[in-house]
Amino acid sequence: MLKSLNLTGLDYILVLLLLLTEFTRSAFFLTFWPLYAVNFLHLSVVTAGVVVSAHYLSETLVKGAVGYQLDRRGRPVLIVGLIISFLSLISIYLLNVKHELLMVLSGGLFGLGFAPVWLAVMSQVAPIDRPDRAGRIGLVFSAWLIGAGAGPVGINFILPIGFRPTFQILILLWLTAVLLVIVIPFRTKTTSTKVSPVEQFKKLARNPMVVKVLLPGMFLQTMAASLLLPVLPIYATKVLGLASQQYGLLLTAGGAATVLFLVPMGRLVDRLPLRVMLTGGFLLSAIFLAAFPLTKNLTYIIILVLLVGGSYAMVLPAWNSLLARAIPAEHQATGWGIFTTLEGLGIATGPTLGGVISGYIHPVGTIYLSAIILGGMGIFYLFYPFDQLSCPQE
Repeated sequence: MLKSLNLTGLDYILVLLLLLTEFTRSAFFLTFWPLYAVNFLHLSVVTAGVVVSAHYLSETLVKGAVGYQLDRRGRPVLIVGLIISFLSLISIYLLNVKHELLMVLSGGLFGLGFAPVWLAVMSQVAPIDRPDRAGRIGLVFSAWLIGAGAGPVGINFILPIGFRPTFQILILLWLTAVLLVIVIPFRTKTTSTKVSPVEQFKKLARNPMVVKVLLPGMFLQTMAASLLLPVLPIYATKVLGLASQQYGLLLTAGGAATVLFLVPMGRLVDRLPLRVMLTGGFLLSAIFLAAFPLTKNLTYIIILVLLVGGSYAMVLPAWNSLLARAIPAEHQATGWGIFTTLEGLGIATGPTLGGVISGYIHPVGTIYLSAIILGGMGIFYLFYPFDQLSCPQE
């Protein structure tokens, strides 16, 4: 399957870079840091959470500007970013409990440094002018999902050696990524023009495809997914009565299904109309998600999780292929940066809304709302003539 994508050695190295950095980042912020902050530094859970939020918020807010610099200057932006994240890790390692504000700032700097990684890999491995870009997008997302999923789980097998040695291993992993980027020769620079992110956003805002199709869909689909973030652990333990190990099995199964199907689905996106893949992916995701509250049988729940993961794998490459139609080839990193920033707004909105619905109504209400949103999007892409909208590049 990978042979058909005609990947170069550089492509494989960049995909490895994304996997390594996402593994380290997710392992640190999603598993290691909360435990280290509370149990080793004796910080409050609130402080630990603020550091995590500062990281992800800073990454989201600067992606458009970082993409602009990546388009103009290329690899140096990625190198500087990785070094900034490396120094932020070192600073957190050296700081003690008396410097909580500096820890928050370091978490934010880590996000700032991480911002160009995904943009550089996507614009290099899956440039928008390639006819097989959907398959390559599937590969990039596979690396991202593997890193994001394996990091928080895998770090638990290292933690028994102690907090400080584990921290040192994470620092070494990030240093490996820095050295990898410094050594390998590649060029991510795509333009020498001075079109700022603001001007690029205005340009995209004049595109009817962006205004009528992409922006609403971008916000709604990320919100639908993030609605479930604060709800799923509660639903799994209190409603289904699952142990934490069983819940971890469900998350692993869903992530594995998505990763396994991403590249094959990406190849299908290259061959089938986007309408088929988008409609099928959204509608199937909605149907399988809505079926969750109908059973408490663990076997059936695992099957549904696998089906949702496979359906999501249909959506990801198709959706990003649709996004690519609105991104000028000479400003790829800028365009991807702007779009991922807007997606981040949906991710930021979902958990709050999901928590409110779960608290005042029931966790099942959040699951059904997410399914309704996804189903509505499937129906929209089935009937709306988005293929007829223009996508001006100039």
